[in-house]
Amino acid sequence: MDETTIRVAIRATARISFVLFLGAFLGDALYRLMPAAATRWLKANKDGFTLGFAGSHTVHLAFILALTAAIGRENVLKGIMPIPFTVGFLLIYALAAGVLLRHLTFWSLRFEALAHYYLISLFTVSFTRHAIKEPVFYMPIVLVAVTAIGVRVVAAIRSRKEHVVAVNM
Repeated sequence: MDETTIRVAIRATARISFVLFLGAFLGDALYRLMPAAATRWLKANKDGFTLGFAGSHTVHLAFILALTAAIGRENVLKGIMPIPFTVGFLLIYALAAGVLLRHLTFWSLRFEALAHYYLISLFTVSFTRHAIKEPVFYMPIVLVAVTAIGVRVVAAIRSRKEHVVAVNM
């Protein structure tokens, strides 16, 4: 596989992963804001989206490693942020493990939220960096990412307000 083909595969798997991640990131929030059949389905399949995201991003990682083998580590490191990148992959696999091992007591919804916000931030920063060179394609994706963050925040605020009202009754 040549460098151009590998780079296309990297971009494609990143975009596929983003769509799958959005299903996991927004599943509960959309249902809280708009209870309907479609959002109920999204919430019910959140774990599947998480596992699909982990699988897709594993393929993404394999293409990054193939690019590293093709052009050298130094050249690949110029295009990524190594520490956030590594932490992101660790969080992806922790989320997947959490889905598979949810019956264990270590799982925390706060950890899941932290991981989700960290990952959506990575996607947003990465797509914003690409939007500088290709704004027509990437700006809509950046707007989707920012909107997704907004939806999660609004749903969280609404849930807290409903919880406070219920407790005070």
